[in-house]
Amino acid sequence: MPAPVNAQRKYRRLAPSERRQSLIEAALDCLARLGPHGAGVREICDRAGVSPGLLRHHFDGKDELIIEAYRALTREFHQNLHGVLFDPAESAAQKLQAFINTYFSSEVTRDERVGSYISYWTLARTDRKIQRIQRSAYRRLRRLLAPVLNRLAKDRGVRIDAEQVAISLIALLDGFWLELCVDPKHFSRAKTSAICWKWLEAFLRGSRPR
Repeated sequence: MPAPVNAQRKYRRLAPSERRQSLIEAALDCLARLGPHGAGVREICDRAGVSPGLLRHHFDGKDELIIEAYRALTREFHQNLHGVLFDPAESAAQKLQAFINTYFSSEVTRDERVGSYISYWTLARTDRKIQRIQRSAYRRLRRLLAPVLNRLAKDRGVRIDAEQVAISLIALLDGFWLELCVDPKHFSRAKTSAICWKWLEAFLRGSRPR
């Protein structure tokens, strides 16, 4: 986890876009370290190096900042996955293997990101705006996966319901992702990636011929 915030942090002069981004990053950091109930305006602003009153120059308030930070988090995640799924030089199998590896990469499973995601999962239980962003993010993820899964099925000469396979694969990945984050000594990245790929291979072998 990041080191404790220095109470004597000096404020820095940044361009408005940079200041807005620094507040988003500070919000994600505070959510990771302190949880959704401990990440208050003062803690976020101190982490960003701004006075608490400046937050409202960029956002309507803490709630809007937390929502925008979630949008930024999901965009970052999808951009990473989009890059591996739409690499024109790779086959469908290679793209999906890279997708699974990226899901368990050190960037995605580092402590700061894990804490942020867990905080947002907690907030999604009661916050409708967070729920909508979360559902939209999963829909986009299924849309990214479906055409590559269809291509792989065609390469293997089988028929599948790509949307249902995408739902199942994402659920499997999320389950292992959480286990890897909670107990990394028993769930290595390489092992979890291999298990998920073997599941997909077994599913395709059991599918109807084209």
